[in-house]
Amino acid sequence: MNRWMFSILLFLLLGAAGCAVVQGKSRAEILPSRLSWLQDTPIEEIASSQLTCETHPEIVDGNLETVATFDVRGTVTKKYDIVEQQNARSFGRGQYVTDLDGTIRCEIVIKLEKPTYVSTVEVYPASRIPNLALSTTLEASGHYVGQSGTGFKPVHDKQHRSVESTTKPVKFSVEREVLYLRVTADATEDRQNATRIDDEEIDIPLKGASIREIKLYGKQAL
Repeated sequence: MNRWMFSILLFLLLGAAGCAVVQGKSRAEILPSRLSWLQDTPIEEIASSQLTCETHPEIVDGNLETVATFDVRGTVTKKYDIVEQQNARSFGRGQYVTDLDGTIRCEIVIKLEKPTYVSTVEVYPASRIPNLALSTTLEASGHYVGQSGTGFKPVHDKQHRSVESTTKPVKFSVEREVLYLRVTADATEDRQNATRIDDEEIDIPLKGASIREIKLYGKQAL
């Protein structure tokens, strides 16, 4: 190899090494790693202006005085029926059998302005909330919102816990990126407004639980 060829080869090697150093420095300074971002960014309340709820706007308006109530999509009917006994000498005994039309499960869906790392969710109950549960998704299509089994991932912390009415919030640990937050709970029987059809049938409406506010805390990318 002559001196001219050696000089060209040395120039190319030095140039490639210099680019690698510059590129590595650029990535470190301009594009911080995701782990570093999660560690260095403080946990803050996500402003209510970045949250929307089409069906229940009161739940994310930042005002603890307003109340949102789950919409109910089911009814309960109790019918008097004769249950046969195994003993042939018995004529049977009567009891009410409960029929559910629709679903006892209610839901409210909250949308964030953009995908955001959510650390904690606080739910401020305004009534008893049976089997309270949270789930999340990053799906941007509204087609998936509000439909069971379409990409929502459950939040396992305090899943299906029954909450009593209290002035203190119930805190859920989420620790993931969220675009949609779905809050679900069971409806309860409104026995005070039950209607007796006859001596053998009673229609009982269902009523949804009430929530004053839902607050989200997390980290937003710079």
